Amino acid sequence: MHTAFEIGFDPAWLTGTGFPRERSRVLLRLLGELARSGSLREAARTAEVSYRSAWGTLVDGARLFGAPLVDMGRGRPARLSALGLRVLEADRHVRATLAGAFEGLRNEIPGMLADALPGTRPRLVLHASHDLALVALSKLADRSMDLRVTFCGAEDALASLARGTCDIAGFHVADALPRAAAAAAALGRWLDPRRHVLMHFVSREQGLIARRGSRIRGLHDLTRSGLRFIHRQDNRAPESAEASVAGAVAEGRADAGFGLRADAARHRLAFTPLAVERYFLACPRSALRGPGLTTLLRLLRSAEFAAQAAAVPGYIARHAGKRVSLEAALAWVKRPSPSPRP
Repeated sequence: MHTAFEIGFDPAWLTGTGFPRERSRVLLRLLGELARSGSLREAARTAEVSYRSAWGTLVDGARLFGAPLVDMGRGRPARLSALGLRVLEADRHVRATLAGAFEGLRNEIPGMLADALPGTRPRLVLHASHDLALVALSKLADRSMDLRVTFCGAEDALASLARGTCDIAGFHVADALPRAAAAAAALGRWLDPRRHVLMHFVSREQGLIARRGSRIRGLHDLTRSGLRFIHRQDNRAPESAEASVAGAVAEGRADAGFGLRADAARHRLAFTPLAVERYFLACPRSALRGPGLTTLLRLLRSAEFAAQAAAVPGYIARHAGKRVSLEAALAWVKRPSPSPRP
């Protein structure tokens, strides 16, 4: 898609009676070059104005402020006066302060215009921990939007959202401690209830994966002498960490490990459910009415996505796209029962 418009911002801030904003841009360029070179002739050449025009601009600038901005004497380099140095410092401060805001607006404006521009597809950047239903959603989205998915660790995804380097973060939380406690800490660290909202994505069964015929049916069976148990390797690529457990059991390199029902089914292994993981999507509140989120929510709530998610063993997408508060997202976590008093 090609559009003729460009998005540009100008941090020009100085103006006054008889001193238009365009003249102020030239003045500030001259002050910057004079501070660097000490030569008005070189400053004029760099600012692409004549020597005479540069001199007149400095004179008018002094009249605007009521004091000289440059000390110029025969036989020595031109130097900025104390006022000139302060004006230049103010200009740098304005530019540094506005740079981040301007960059944010450059990223937001195309999305605000996307649904009104001919031939434009809404675009979203999603950083998320790996999930099979997310892969299905990405393929489904290809028809109507540009959904760019990057798989990473759950906390890395939340950090990206907090930094503004993605539009949506995807992460999962188990329904049992201690993994749920760790997820709660991550939510509190990276998400702000005033700025962010959560949406349900899917729930998925997590449990014990074992070889068929091994008679491993629960946690108590893991205490058998000689049993080879494999932990999820957190240093593996996110998309292969869960599958590596099932793969190791299927290949005979381990007897059992924790993983998803979907991975056990793919490798035709025995599965004992132990917990349910809820997978959430987080985004800024300000993005909810944008064309990208509007399109994505329509897909999440569609019967087609629900059917595709339901086809994955252990997956349910009944509440996909439904908003939920940060507090409610952890309300279902099973807390340990208090120990009886002696």
